[in-house]
Amino acid sequence: MARQIAISFEDDIVRVVYASIKGTKLTVKKTLVLKDEELDDFLKKEKTRHFRVVCNFKSFYQDILLLPPVKEKFLRNIVEAEIRKRSPEMKEFSFFHVSLGERMHEGRKMNETFVFAANNYDLSNVIERFGRCGKVVKGIYPAAFTISRLVNLSYGIAADPLLCVAESEAGKILLLMKDGKLYFIRAAQSFESGIHDIDVQNINMTVNYCRQTLRLNPLQVILLGTACSHYETTMDLTLPAVCMEPTSAIIASRETFMEFIIPLSAVVDVKKSEAGNLLPQSYRSFYRQKEILTYYTAFFVIFFIIGLGYLKIKQTEMEDVRKKINSLRSEMQAMEPAIADYENKKKELDKRMPLINFINSMNSSPDMQMALVALSSLKEAREKGVNIDAIDMSPEGNAVRIKIKGGITAKSFTEMQQLYQGITESIKKTGGMHLLSDKIDLSGKVFHIEIKYSGVADAASRR
Repeated sequence: MARQIAISFEDDIVRVVYASIKGTKLTVKKTLVLKDEELDDFLKKEKTRHFRVVCNFKSFYQDILLLPPVKEKFLRNIVEAEIRKRSPEMKEFSFFHVSLGERMHEGRKMNETFVFAANNYDLSNVIERFGRCGKVVKGIYPAAFTISRLVNLSYGIAADPLLCVAESEAGKILLLMKDGKLYFIRAAQSFESGIHDIDVQNINMTVNYCRQTLRLNPLQVILLGTACSHYETTMDLTLPAVCMEPTSAIIASRETFMEFIIPLSAVVDVKKSEAGNLLPQSYRSFYRQKEILTYYTAFFVIFFIIGLGYLKIKQTEMEDVRKKINSLRSEMQAMEPAIADYENKKKELDKRMPLINFINSMNSSPDMQMALVALSSLKEAREKGVNIDAIDMSPEGNAVRIKIKGGITAKSFTEMQQLYQGITESIKKTGGMHLLSDKIDLSGKVFHIEIKYSGVADAASRR
């Protein structure tokens, strides 16, 4: 629920409305009537920083301009130039404009535009008053503009011209509307609340002006707020008059609605209020830069806090790592004697490693062992005169290559040949043995045999 505070400057009186907006409903929470000199104390005590302000300007410029149809981004510059040309006494000013529609003028299609301008001096006096108390003015509007939006909310967009009359402490506010848009504003003096002879005169004069100058004939007069409180006059209005009843969009008592209708109109449909906002461009730029700076400052503060937290976490982690490093250093210092003893024993072991590796290779290979067992089948041949001088064994994949060198003692070449054949036949019959090559030197009585031993499993498969 959005909270809004609107302040209306009405001569020596300041009216304040606290309201909350939920959807299309506006609920009045609190109202105050302050003297002008009490406003500063109120602003200093009030915790809310943002305000919407309504002023009934005593000095302003208004007109309906006939301008060539151009894009909106160019139209504002043209309107500003026209105001400076038509009202040279206004040196620095802020303005808003409302497009009223197209109209043929001297054979050309022109855009009819209502303009309203106020002196930046008057606007700055109001804005600086809030700034001195640390407050921000979100929008500053002429009372006629906000009242016109309230009339639209209550009556809808009326195609016929309407003359609306509201009052403040400074007098009566008369505004002409058509199609829901402002066409003319007049501030008239009035010394009493309600409608009296002087007010009737002012209303009738305004009606005549609308008819003669603006070529618009108002359908009726709508009395707003306390302008309906009394009707004491000896004169007649030239138009029928009605009192605007409280709208269902505003939840407040009838008395509150009538008395605080001007500040209430400033917080009705705030999304569309920017169209009539007279905040000077310099103030808008300053406030925008201040907001950006505030956001960046907040971002850097948050980032700084996150960074500090991250550094604190990392510092704790680094402290834990430092403690672990110190603990490891202590353990390493305690292990130095054991390390020195380990190095000495390792050196002794390195000297014996070739022999150990050889023994391990022999023991780890079941084929070597089985090959030696298989060679025992040559025992019978050795007993008959066969001498085995050398046996060389080497692993070859999953097998063992065996080289045998020996001699034969025999009385004749025939006997020698028979013994040699007995050796080869014995090898061939031994499981897992494959005779690769054999050679006998009869004159030297020596032989060389090369065998491949594939193991017991291979022998079984052969069988």
